[in-house]
Amino acid sequence: MKKVTSIDKLYFSKRSQAKSLKNAKRKIRNHRVKLGWLKYVSDIRSNCKKKNIDFIEPSFEIFRQSKTLGEKPAYSEAIRHIASLKNVFSDEDLPKNEDGKFIVPDFFSLTEKYDISLKFLKRLFYCLYKQKVETITIDYSQCQRIDVDASACMDILLRDFISFYEKCKRRGHKVKVLRIVPINYKADHIVKVLFSIGAFSSIKGFRLKFEDILSYPLSIADSTVSKASEIREVHITDMVNHVLECMAKMNRTLTADAEKNLFQVIGEILINAEEHSSCKMRYTVGYFQDTNENGEHIGIFHLVILNFGQTIYEKFSDPSCPNKEVVKQMRALSDIYTKKNFFSKAEFEEQTLWTLYALQQGATSKAEWRRGNGSIAFIDSFFNLKDSQDKDNISYLSIVSGNTRIIFDGTYRIKEVVKGKQNEKFKMMTFNDEGEIENKPDQKFVTFANNYFPGTIISAKICIKDKNTEISQNEQS
Repeated sequence: MKKVTSIDKLYFSKRSQAKSLKNAKRKIRNHRVKLGWLKYVSDIRSNCKKKNIDFIEPSFEIFRQSKTLGEKPAYSEAIRHIASLKNVFSDEDLPKNEDGKFIVPDFFSLTEKYDISLKFLKRLFYCLYKQKVETITIDYSQCQRIDVDASACMDILLRDFISFYEKCKRRGHKVKVLRIVPINYKADHIVKVLFSIGAFSSIKGFRLKFEDILSYPLSIADSTVSKASEIREVHITDMVNHVLECMAKMNRTLTADAEKNLFQVIGEILINAEEHSSCKMRYTVGYFQDTNENGEHIGIFHLVILNFGQTIYEKFSDPSCPNKEVVKQMRALSDIYTKKNFFSKAEFEEQTLWTLYALQQGATSKAEWRRGNGSIAFIDSFFNLKDSQDKDNISYLSIVSGNTRIIFDGTYRIKEVVKGKQNEKFKMMTFNDEGEIENKPDQKFVTFANNYFPGTIISAKICIKDKNTEISQNEQS
């Protein structure tokens, strides 16, 4: 039998237990008074009495949660922008019954399978936005190729939504989507993208190294932060160093002038991506893969620069666009196309023409128009990485903005023309044999697309041949 001590009498007697219980109840009551629980119950009781209905005790736990929830976080600027648009990504209807099961297209690409890839992105966006399912599965079983442009768009959306969900959970707000699960991604070409620059790398931080891959991981810049220019300089340096490392893999080097030019070109295209967008974020991502094709050692360079926000056409057609001179030139060009009956609904519209014009040397939405060399200089410099702008079956540079798609693959060359009273030289990319912007471009390369991309995305895919292999082949011939 346990011996009773004075401490037992103090803490375990019926009197002490009753006192402890009374103190505990008082603390609970004080806590509930502080939260406003008693007034809340009293108000409900009074309303029930006035309406002559039975009073049912409300749940204190639900009341407590409502009082302790933090402010609901806001969606990212990109999500808010996309959600505000009608028929964004695709004009096809969403499924009536969303099951959360997504099969990645066989060619997930905004260049080769534009329509089907944007349809996939639209459905994924609204499944994440409306949160109608608990589990989202992304099935790669049918995917034969993932291009960086489509991969980057999906990864950015996933990244922003996951960040939003996590903030909601931390503040006590309910989140319906509990799991986002990739499946059937074991194929070698899928693993290399996902774990070098794709979702596992950019969202989860699970980055793997592969012997044949040099990755340029997703980098994000906020144009509104105080050190935006310093961050941009770091990104420019990183990108140039990445290009030089890729060239070295192919036993190639750049001259001092070519390297300086590359710094300038990349710098201006990144500035354009930041300043010409109505959203503050700019994204860059890419990778280089060396491979053997038909016994020849080659390298494939991939790079994507994108932003969400106003399209190129929307930026120039905005009444607040500061470069009135360029807008005036665009309107004059539209008049010429109208007189020639070049415009046709859903084939070649004014926004297609203005987007093409915006790429020409000297065109910029900023007031200091002479700085507008970014897009065409970028194309010129990157195609020169392969020593020739001649067409091959791999290389291209595409620009997608709103309903406009422009693809440069070397079929049409960049031409230098003399214009103006001072006979200034300008580089032009007209996509016609005449080399005249007043003549209609080849619709195979400059097209109006039914599906709308909510921003601007530049995608480069450049084939670089091993210099030693070329020398060996020349010696044999």
